Amino acid sequence: MLLEHSLKTTRKSSVGLVLRQIVKHKLCAPEYVNAPIMIGIGLHNQADTLARALISAISQTVVIERKARIIIVDDQSTDNWQSCCAELLSHPSVTVISAFCGSPARMRNQILDYAATSKAKWVARLDADDAFDNLKSVESLWVKGEAKQVDFVLGSNRLILDGKTLPQTNIADPELLLNPHKLVAFIDDFCRGKVSNELPSCNLLISTKVTERYPNIRSAEDHWFVTRLLLLPQFTGEVVSYPCYAIYTLGGTDTQSNKKKDLWKEQRQRLAYVAKQWLLAIEPNDDYLGSGQEGIVIQKGNKIEKQFYPWAINDEHVAWLKQALPNNSLVPQVEWRKHQECWSYSTPDLGSTELKLPLSSVVIGQFLQGMYTAGICGMNIKRDNIRQLPDGSLHYIDIGSDIQPLTSSKFLDMAARLYAIAILQLPDEELVRRESCIAQDKTLQQLTGFSDFYLALIEALHPHVHLVNTQALTGFKACHDKETTLLIKACAQDAEILFSQVSHIVTQLNYPLRFTRVILLLDSYQGPFLRQFHPGNFNTLNLAANTLLREQLIDEILVAPTCKSQIQETYSQWFGTSKITHSHTEKLAPLFSQLWAFDQIETRYVLQCDCDVLVGRKDWQHNYLAEMKTELLDPKVISVGFNIPKSTDNFLPYFGQSGEFAPEVRMGLLDLEKVKALQPIANPIANGKYTLTWHRALQARQQLDDLCSLRGGDPNAFYIHPRNEDKAFIDFAVVRDCIAQGLYPNTQQEQFDLVANADWRYPPRNEPVIFLVKGRYTAIEKLVRCLDSLRAQTLQSFGIVLIDDASGYVNNWHYPLVLGSLKSKTTLIRREKHQGRIPNFVYAISEICTNDDSMIVILDQDDCLMRKDVVQNIYNAANQGADLVHMPMFRPNKPLKLYKPEYTEVRYKGGGNVWAHQRAFKKSLFDKVPLTYFKNGNEWISSVTDYATMLPMTELAKVPMFVDQGYTYFHQRGEYPKALKVEQVKLLEEIFAKAPLGT
Repeated sequence: MLLEHSLKTTRKSSVGLVLRQIVKHKLCAPEYVNAPIMIGIGLHNQADTLARALISAISQTVVIERKARIIIVDDQSTDNWQSCCAELLSHPSVTVISAFCGSPARMRNQILDYAATSKAKWVARLDADDAFDNLKSVESLWVKGEAKQVDFVLGSNRLILDGKTLPQTNIADPELLLNPHKLVAFIDDFCRGKVSNELPSCNLLISTKVTERYPNIRSAEDHWFVTRLLLLPQFTGEVVSYPCYAIYTLGGTDTQSNKKKDLWKEQRQRLAYVAKQWLLAIEPNDDYLGSGQEGIVIQKGNKIEKQFYPWAINDEHVAWLKQALPNNSLVPQVEWRKHQECWSYSTPDLGSTELKLPLSSVVIGQFLQGMYTAGICGMNIKRDNIRQLPDGSLHYIDIGSDIQPLTSSKFLDMAARLYAIAILQLPDEELVRRESCIAQDKTLQQLTGFSDFYLALIEALHPHVHLVNTQALTGFKACHDKETTLLIKACAQDAEILFSQVSHIVTQLNYPLRFTRVILLLDSYQGPFLRQFHPGNFNTLNLAANTLLREQLIDEILVAPTCKSQIQETYSQWFGTSKITHSHTEKLAPLFSQLWAFDQIETRYVLQCDCDVLVGRKDWQHNYLAEMKTELLDPKVISVGFNIPKSTDNFLPYFGQSGEFAPEVRMGLLDLEKVKALQPIANPIANGKYTLTWHRALQARQQLDDLCSLRGGDPNAFYIHPRNEDKAFIDFAVVRDCIAQGLYPNTQQEQFDLVANADWRYPPRNEPVIFLVKGRYTAIEKLVRCLDSLRAQTLQSFGIVLIDDASGYVNNWHYPLVLGSLKSKTTLIRREKHQGRIPNFVYAISEICTNDDSMIVILDQDDCLMRKDVVQNIYNAANQGADLVHMPMFRPNKPLKLYKPEYTEVRYKGGGNVWAHQRAFKKSLFDKVPLTYFKNGNEWISSVTDYATMLPMTELAKVPMFVDQGYTYFHQRGEYPKALKVEQVKLLEEIFAKAPLGT
């Protein structure tokens, strides 16, 4: 179970997939909507400088003439900038929007994306801490751009430092900027500090037809962007040297911060290197295809080659890619080469094309399934990096450092971005990883249809999580035996154990053949009893019997009549005399009630037993009833005794000479047709009572007629009879459950009667990995799914403690049958009385598990494992020293939510997701937790037990580890009732208030 609850009032910011969350706070007046120019101003906490920039924009001739409109994009500012510029913002040319951008590059890209959806043909850049130089700054570049029909126009700028205009001017020289070789030399000079001027990258007018966007790097992103515009052959541009375009403020916040981190210097050095490589790539020797932040792609004949920059990929990652990339069309099949410390690869040209959007969910689903199965994730999902092959399938071409090992988080990231681009046709920059206070799953729920798509995708990848229809579980359905009745005999002494014992007997015997009828015979005799152990209470006995009938465990209740005429009639038929009216023998053994019951049975065969017998089954496929009935085909055999616990598992041929054995009264199969053919049967009389019980009378008759009763057979089914004098000292729940599973101590071998002082206990477990599989009233199809996921593990070196917390015999009889091949490695505990989660935890881990180093893995019966390597991964984590391990959980009702644990200060983080499945921990770690941490006052914590157990263990753990190689645990449950949620909140408050351990 789990409860998503946090007592925190605010959510800390974190990095995750976030939509830009565009909010339009103010729109320009209608007369500006169709303006061909959009002046874009991005800001983040720049209230002090925005007014100057905005005044210079509003004063532009193109704005006055309504040829330009102004858009302000606010990236999560907190400095109340609107109030500083309220009057200026009211200008009819101004549009104000806010968006989650997360970086200067993405803020600028937001402006470009917004403009691309408008009527504008051009975007003029202006930073919030700069200003236009003159009234015709924008007009000068626009006129040139329109005249030359180019993609961009660059201008010059003057410089301001500490409010003073500097004498030097950054003049945009067309002779320099539009000559590739001179440009590259200039870039090298300014990047190395040899010249004072830089690229005029802020002085930009760009066409909305250009789809190129700023790279999301922390420094020099505008230089990289403009260098691409100037150098790469797909773009055309012009330069306007005079008049100046802007007044640029030196010492911006981001610039100064980056310089301090050496990021400023590093990015410029890289730009100088890359510019040279781009220039070489566009030379006519080869066909230039594209370039990015990792390298350059060119075509050589029928081969495509990617040349990486020295810093873009390392030897270790290449080695991983060589073994990780799948040998199919999902990704290029590459040949790696390293030359002068730079990696490159070549791949055949498959004739792929650009994406034809929108794509179908089937196409992207097939691609994502392939990537998941291959164990890789493409972390740079965008239009340029995914192509379509001639058959329509997707082909991810960005082989490099952005291909990462599969994790649940990365896969969700990849799936969401591909869905947003390929189906919803959102811009590449719309859904990216940003720092935000918005929970990622809340963001992804805003993608229309994505939640259902992702659920279907994960379930398609893990088809075994689908539940099998109960009717399809034919292996657990018994065939109908139309000629055999089960008769269970009880007296008033059995009142307290009747329900449990009859439930046990019926569920143990009704498979693989199901009796025609199950009849419970109640002897109303009030005592005294032979070997009496209890005063007896017939009313209580009758109430329990009717409960059994109501719950359909039995078909009929028989109560032997007490009238003398019926007793005489029955005795006359069976023993040939009607003189006797006592229902019991001379030694107080029951007689009449059982004979009368035999007369009520309509089938030829009856398996009759006392209600206190304990029935064991070692192999549920063993058809004990068919085996016993086969022996009755012999005309000389009138009964077959039920087997007893043996010292061997080998079949023992049935044996029994004429009259050697009496029919087994405690538990045996009778052929009533043969038995009644012997009537009347001699039975001596003494003191007005018969001296022999019916089975002893039959034994005597067998000797006369050369008949026999047999013993022996397959020991996979057996019974044990507890003696009355031992019943008060037996832990019936444990003994009954052990025997039911075919478990007994060596001292019990070959014994009919229960050896009460034997070592009756559940088998201990000491495997290195032990699954604690717990549940109550678990549907059989869910239990089968759970156990099948354990059977599917590639590494089978694990044990299981399977606990059913008092679901009742009807609901848990089949557990050994369902276990199948897992039975030998399982300790099955079926509680007769409900214990609760924590007591079961403590008992299973502290008592059943005996190896301090065992990793205990929690698995609920109604859940299942999603991967086949869960056990192997837990072994690996333990070998690395982990004493507490988590793996990713998937919830079909919340498919977009991730549960990554935090291992510090968990009581102050609402549990920090350490409560979430899949969780494993060392037994020794659990045993270190004081039991008081599992209690609320003097009572065991009854709910939110995942919090109660995991929080203190997390605090004590030395090496907690989150192992994410894809989804591991499928957790399926319905909503909790409101009252339970209220109770859980109170319990959580108590749990979070406990003193942290290990501090």
